[in-house]
Amino acid sequence: MENYSVYKNLKGKTVWITGGKRIGKEVAYSLAELGANLVLSYRSSEKEAEEVAKKIKKLGRKVLVVQCDTAIRESVQRAVSQIKKSFKRLDILVLLASVFKSVNLEKIKDEDWDSNFATHVKGTFWPIQLSLPLMRPGSHIITVADRTSIGKIYPGYLPYAVTKSAVAALTRALAQELGSKGIFVNSIAPGPILKPDDISKNEWQKIRGSSFIKYPITDKEAVREFVDTVIRLCFVRSSGSIYPLDLGHL
Repeated sequence: MENYSVYKNLKGKTVWITGGKRIGKEVAYSLAELGANLVLSYRSSEKEAEEVAKKIKKLGRKVLVVQCDTAIRESVQRAVSQIKKSFKRLDILVLLASVFKSVNLEKIKDEDWDSNFATHVKGTFWPIQLSLPLMRPGSHIITVADRTSIGKIYPGYLPYAVTKSAVAALTRALAQELGSKGIFVNSIAPGPILKPDDISKNEWQKIRGSSFIKYPITDKEAVREFVDTVIRLCFVRSSGSIYPLDLGHL
């Protein structure tokens, strides 16, 4: 792991990471190495979450694994109750749950909008709203928008792009709402980092290949840059910012 001595450590801090079973586990490992205790929530990937928790416990950290559909308020409330019982507080909230599926403009249906809005907007808002009683001044909230929220949109991903733009707007609004409480709210706007399982290699190459940076960026490098940005946002004293991580995809 890189040397993060420039940052304070996270010893004694409690971090809740929602979703993102692939990138999320790398975020979890890195924050645990900095001393944080972890809450890992999953919607359906219990086995993967338990495997990550097992490795983190070997570092001597406390880990709580909870089932939670962040798009459903009641599910989030149950998770928050478990966090309160186990840790009494929450210092950092990292919201990674996302859905990334292509659909032709002419074939967009209600369920496409509903799925994207529920996962991205409700799935960002409910954990924030319901976690506030556990947070105190100096806490950090990290959302994930997308580079489409500040730049070019991928053809075939309209519901995704629109709802990720809503996440960026929500981040800025919440930063102002929560500023008086001393809570920092920022967002990462990443470009294409890891290929989703339901996207073909050809389609993914078209997306990744549209970068104006003519230099091969590996998945490992892209993930590391994302993790590094999350770590930085655990310590910043700015709020309401959208941090581009576009990999050359403007």
